Amino acid sequence: MLKVDTTTLADIVNQCFAFASDGRFNLQQQKALLADGKRLRGLLLNLLSAQFDDGTQAVLDANNQLLVVNNDLANAAAALANVAKTLGDVADLVGNLDQLLNVAVSFI
Repeated sequence: MLKVDTTTLADIVNQCFAFASDGRFNLQQQKALLADGKRLRGLLLNLLSAQFDDGTQAVLDANNQLLVVNNDLANAAAALANVAKTLGDVADLVGNLDQLLNVAVSFI
């Protein structure tokens, strides 16, 4: 018997809910992630006990899609973290350049 990869699906549900409350996403994106997370959670509950015949292509395709989406969500999280770090780096640069101006010799 073949089963849907519910472990990966649970990870996706958790990421959707985490992103739904992440201020780095706009309100519309947060609402969509919350709605998708809720829908996926319902599907997860139903799929936990579902069994399919070995070789069922739809299940194999779904499991592949789950891996792709989970990877995409992980990449999105990493990209957001990189953006936040870059913004922090820019803020540090501004502070350092401001300090540099304080020690510069004025030729005016």
